[in-house]
Amino acid sequence: MKQLSGLVNFALPSHVCQLHKSLHGLKKAPRAWYTLLSISFHTSKVDTSLFILSVGTNIFYLLVYVDDILLTGNNYIMLQRLIRLPSSEFKLRDLGAVHYFLGIEVQSTNLGLMLRQHKYILDILTRAGMTSCKLVDTPVSTS
Repeated sequence: MKQLSGLVNFALPSHVCQLHKSLHGLKKAPRAWYTLLSISFHTSKVDTSLFILSVGTNIFYLLVYVDDILLTGNNYIMLQRLIRLPSSEFKLRDLGAVHYFLGIEVQSTNLGLMLRQHKYILDILTRAGMTSCKLVDTPVSTS
């Protein structure tokens, strides 16, 4: 085991951090994911934190980030059943329609979902003290 590049402590080059307990209740995570796989969810080939369930014309997506879960699909009744199903293995709360998830604002429209990062960008500009900077077009050619 060695220190991560960029986080090396040159005064203590042989020291590393030892994890004493799991983070965010992740001890139960393997059992929870097995539950999802046992009800025919499969992991995405692109993102292993994305689980997909396809039943006829119905499709459901379950996205997991540590202890945040986003579940959506095109059949409301079946979606409600899916929300109740994993709660027997681990604690879930239905927070209703998604508005904000992992720095992404979600707005429902007639055409589907619109994703924006406006609030996230404003937070970064505020932290950097750049909210009063003059706006300019992108310096990259758009042609």
